[in-house]
Amino acid sequence: MDQFPKWMLALAGVNLLPLLASPFFLFGNLTLCQRHTGVLYLLFYLLTQLAWGLPLAAFFVRLDLYRRGFETAGVVIALAGWLIAAVGVWLLL
Repeated sequence: MDQFPKWMLALAGVNLLPLLASPFFLFGNLTLCQRHTGVLYLLFYLLTQLAWGLPLAAFFVRLDLYRRGFETAGVVIALAGWLIAAVGVWLLL
């Protein structure tokens, strides 16, 4: 981790916060979209699982892009991870 600057680790580290909330995504009994058919409920469940899985993937993609020299693309990926994490937290509330 010495090859990455502290500001970049702080920017990317926020994408790990949904990992702490993953038990709520997995077992939180989200009550949205339960009046629809089983297929729609399954799709909604998969989307909520992506709300914590995608920011985690964005963390590692961000580190890899920075290591390869694509700093701007890495910052964009980190900000997209932040946005997805915010939507996930909104779904939990």
